[in-house]
Amino acid sequence: MFLLVIVAVLTFYQFSTGQVTTARMRLVNATDAAAYSAGLWRARAFNYYAYSNRAIIFNEVAIAQTATLVSYAGFITQAVKNLETVSRVIPPLNAYLRAVERVVTNLNKALRIMSAVEVAGRSAYIHALAVSQDVIWGTTNGYVLNQLTNEVMKKTDEHFHGYLIRGTLGDQMTRNHGDEDRSRLKDLVQRSLDEYSVNRGLKVWIPGTTDWLVWRGQTEMIRDHDTTAMDRWQSYDTLSIHHRRWLHKRRTREAMPLAWSGVEIAKDPKQSMDRLNGQASSQKHDNGRAYRLIDRSGFWSARAYLGLPAVRDLDENSKAMRENSRFPTDKVTVIGVIQKKNTINTADQTGLGAGRLKLKDAFADFRRDAAMVAMSSAQVYFRRPPGGNERVEYASMYSPYWQVRLVGVDAQERAMAGALGTLGR
Repeated sequence: MFLLVIVAVLTFYQFSTGQVTTARMRLVNATDAAAYSAGLWRARAFNYYAYSNRAIIFNEVAIAQTATLVSYAGFITQAVKNLETVSRVIPPLNAYLRAVERVVTNLNKALRIMSAVEVAGRSAYIHALAVSQDVIWGTTNGYVLNQLTNEVMKKTDEHFHGYLIRGTLGDQMTRNHGDEDRSRLKDLVQRSLDEYSVNRGLKVWIPGTTDWLVWRGQTEMIRDHDTTAMDRWQSYDTLSIHHRRWLHKRRTREAMPLAWSGVEIAKDPKQSMDRLNGQASSQKHDNGRAYRLIDRSGFWSARAYLGLPAVRDLDENSKAMRENSRFPTDKVTVIGVIQKKNTINTADQTGLGAGRLKLKDAFADFRRDAAMVAMSSAQVYFRRPPGGNERVEYASMYSPYWQVRLVGVDAQERAMAGALGTLGR
């Protein structure tokens, strides 16, 4: 009889142990999945910032190239007009050039209309992308991720509950970079421009003379005339005859402007080109007389542009950036909980055994009725995928290489949940 009692007790104990072990494994796996899901959502948000920032740069470059195209078209139109004017002494040639002038003038007008529509559409799309970054950022806060982790836990078992530990969501690695902080975005846009837009020009010697034809052109983002905001694209093209100075055989001076054109795409148009001062580039000064004529004729201004938007980028003052400015990481830690009642089918919970054969669960009286607790942490980190170009690239919100992985739980975080119950890992 005593032997039967011992066998029964061991059987109930083995049964309860198996149920607890199974529940622990399921809880740990569910907590891992919840932590990984929360980290994955943050990584996807970071990658969305990167993709949208790249799209913003692409569309800004397209707007700059539109300014370049319109400026060059106006430059050709002005050149034909000037040729038509001076050819009046030769009627047959003048009639031909007059017809050409009408064609290029109408084409230039049509191009300006289409360009204004394109700039308006692209600029609106750029700012819509910037707004969408704020919307995505709003889904990465503690409240939303806490709902996400709890949903993942309940998909595994409706009796499972998941909680995001406060303070483990990272120190908000990103922030909106607006106003003066947009200088990095402006620099990336400028460096993404094609060489023709950045600095175009040509210098050709006129045979049999000491004169040169000098063409200069440039497209650049400059500060607004009323504020310091970078909300203005400017493009120009000039052509002048330069005469070589007798005392300086290697130097020439502008003798006669031949053609000129300028374009302004701005949120608050200045309706004129920037003045030639000490800060103006040498390309502008090379054909200074032609450049000054742009405001009198050949100038086009569009106010459809909304300016550079504020975009999300890494926050240099965040805790993660202070710890590692080249490869900052973000982290989320999740607590998974099993409630005791009708959840873990041990001998005690199912009513097996009575009297001396009844085995009372050792984990049934913890605070908040927590039967079992597990913790898991996921880390969001930046790394280029292997293969191809093996160059080192530092973390940024302009490259979509943010990934997630499970990492160990810190002792401090483990202590935060120690009062809830027996830790699963």
